[in-house]
Amino acid sequence: MRISERCDGGTAVFDEDSDDLIIVEPRVTAFAPVTGNAFCVCGAPLRSYGWQCVAADAVELSCNRCHRVHGHFLLGTKVHR
Repeated sequence: MRISERCDGGTAVFDEDSDDLIIVEPRVTAFAPVTGNAFCVCGAPLRSYGWQCVAADAVELSCNRCHRVHGHFLLGTKVHR
């Protein structure tokens, strides 16, 4: 088995005895801002649909009303044996 880091932030796992290949990619499965505490400067509450993937290993959180970006999240993967 051979492990290789990919330029998009993922990890590729190769089987040396066959042509099997597994690619592990970063993914956001859920996001939920804290109710009552997450507001934009325009006054709109931040919603769970306010995050969007901008690259294979990056997500940004923005306001749905004024489109102000509040944060960038970089994702990564780590392979353990």
